[in-house]
Amino acid sequence: MFGHEHATGKPDTFPACRDLLEYWDGLRAKRQMPARSEFDPRGIEQTLACTFVAEKVAPSVARIRVSGSVLNDTLGMDVRGMPITALFDPTMRDAVSEAIRDLFANPSKLELDLSANRRFGRTPMRALMLLLLMSDAEGQLSRLVSCLDIVGGLGKTPRRFQLDNMRSCAVHGDAPVAIEDRGTFRNTRPESLREPNYGFAEAPTPFVPNRKQSLQDKAKASGLRLVVSND
Repeated sequence: MFGHEHATGKPDTFPACRDLLEYWDGLRAKRQMPARSEFDPRGIEQTLACTFVAEKVAPSVARIRVSGSVLNDTLGMDVRGMPITALFDPTMRDAVSEAIRDLFANPSKLELDLSANRRFGRTPMRALMLLLLMSDAEGQLSRLVSCLDIVGGLGKTPRRFQLDNMRSCAVHGDAPVAIEDRGTFRNTRPESLREPNYGFAEAPTPFVPNRKQSLQDKAKASGLRLVVSND
């Protein structure tokens, strides 16, 4: 994707990743990266199911804040609040964490070639994960907009991936700055004339590992009484 074909030899095998990269490149123009607030989901409408937004919470840890249905289907649960490494086999997680740390330390675009082996009830899969940086309102590198593009049916879930290969490409251009430092004209315009903020909504939804508690919370919110049987 970064100026050459994929390892598969077919550059259009993963069209969702291609479309996200084109949109991201268009937004950033001559900068290293776009701001998160600039993203309009309508600009990647055909890619949303494969797209997710993650937030840096430690040098090598990025937690998923917004997730398309493909990620939820892959693990068979709501992945919001989980680290990106939850999508990988345990033996792969250190390598992925190191790649994420390097991505934030040295602004770049990152592709991960993934696979999942055939098992009972599970077909072999290939996938491409694309990780792209975004800046926050303070101009910090704290967000990733990413895509998980899968070839082949999921079969029985959950599915977790092996890391087969990775490619990194440095990004050049103007470094991100705080939103309020980009000029006063836009920020002082009347509210009715300001450009809308189309960034992905990020409701504070922490991951709840206790399924029973999660069901109780949902039942309480809907006014229902949850009855759990341990028989």
